[in-house]
Amino acid sequence: MKANFSEFYLKLKRKPDSNKYDYGHVLVIAGSKYMPGAGILCCNAAMRTGAGLVTHAVKSDSLNAVYSLSKPETMYFVYKDADDILKFISERKVSSVVIGPGLEKSEFLYKFVKRIICSIEIPVILDAGAISCLNENFEFLKKSKARIIITPHEGEFAKLLGKTVSYVKENREKLTENFAKENSLICILKGNKTLVSDGKRLYKNNSGTPAMATAGSGDVLSGMTAALYNTCEDLFEISKFAVYIHGLAGEIAEKDKGIGVIASDIIENIPYALRGGNK
Repeated sequence: MKANFSEFYLKLKRKPDSNKYDYGHVLVIAGSKYMPGAGILCCNAAMRTGAGLVTHAVKSDSLNAVYSLSKPETMYFVYKDADDILKFISERKVSSVVIGPGLEKSEFLYKFVKRIICSIEIPVILDAGAISCLNENFEFLKKSKARIIITPHEGEFAKLLGKTVSYVKENREKLTENFAKENSLICILKGNKTLVSDGKRLYKNNSGTPAMATAGSGDVLSGMTAALYNTCEDLFEISKFAVYIHGLAGEIAEKDKGIGVIASDIIENIPYALRGGNK
């Protein structure tokens, strides 16, 4: 192993008298008519990482596209606005939320994200479209009720901060730590040696491979992170472990697929990574 997560591995062991409700209900708000796969990858990753229940929230115009590609274990919820989502979270005891994969940047999405994270107190992972819609206007993040984990790649982070990608690359650690501290959240800056910070602590990941530079890899990480919430209350530790396992699953996949690794290959190797890399 490239990192010592022995205590976290022990937390994954299940008690004999447990049931699916003991391992969390992940709500994935993701995917669209023309990008249905992003949400599906996120849901599948959450299930392979041990979530007890996973619900995919979609708009009515994308339901058919999403349903035709999904695993039978996934549940569905068709929503119109944030009020629908908030009611579902309350009634169905959702434990963590992912917002963004496959969603298109829009004013609606900006207001939607703001309403959600200012109304609930559970962990919310912001990815892809949910990051892009912020447009340097993210002051409300520090005032949100939700426990936020934001997962930009360097290009998204540069746009979010109003900086160039080269500036972000040159100042990755400082920018990640400062953003997390100033906005009271967990920041996962994806890329080679992915960084995780809560503003006080900084982790540089060493697992992974360039073979993971493929569409959907980030969607997989978001689903994994949401699923692991029920193993530990410390979101920084959860994020560290998710990033490490994500990279390790990619390494295992590369042994079979070489440079032809796709996001689904990473998902199918999550169980082996959760066993410490033994296939």
